[in-house]
Amino acid sequence: MNCEEWREKLKDWLESRWEVKDVEVPVQLYEHAAECSQCAARLEVALLLIDGKGLRKAPPEGLSRRIAERLAQADAPRAMAWPRWVAVPVAAALIVGITIFITQRFVQPSHSDTVIVRLVLEAPGVREVSVVGDWNGWDPTSNRLTDEDGDGIWEIELRLKRGEEHQYQFLIDREKWVPDPGAPLQVEDGFGGFNSILQI
Repeated sequence: MNCEEWREKLKDWLESRWEVKDVEVPVQLYEHAAECSQCAARLEVALLLIDGKGLRKAPPEGLSRRIAERLAQADAPRAMAWPRWVAVPVAAALIVGITIFITQRFVQPSHSDTVIVRLVLEAPGVREVSVVGDWNGWDPTSNRLTDEDGDGIWEIELRLKRGEEHQYQFLIDREKWVPDPGAPLQVEDGFGGFNSILQI
């Protein structure tokens, strides 16, 4: 099974979950993902979105106390709570909309021409930062980031084809390779480090 066939199989499985709950992940998806790091990342994202537990973050410590204090200080009357018959359909519609958007973003990329991607790296005290990836042949001179105001925040905007997936790293001072700390998906680069994954 090649990657294109695998993506179709993943799409079919995701769509089947809308009709029948708890449909098992087809074995072929796991088998191909074990051999392909890019498809493994897609499968991981799909499972994470379906389960949702890994996306939940604990609230900051003391948040409930601060909210209670603010409510006690407020002079305004309390807002009327939505009736349950309104709140449940609205929440369900939001969940469906967000799921469709994320599924299309990761599984079915749009086919319009290009999109502008902005990459940012915080690296104070360095002389030079480049982004190297498979779109520029891993050439350290092709895409150099700039730090116009000298605050240690390096930036670049790239125009890349929509619907593609790329691997990349930042190269600092032509010697230190680092993955993008802002990219959630990474794969081993074969040299003991990690490439970040950029899905457009």
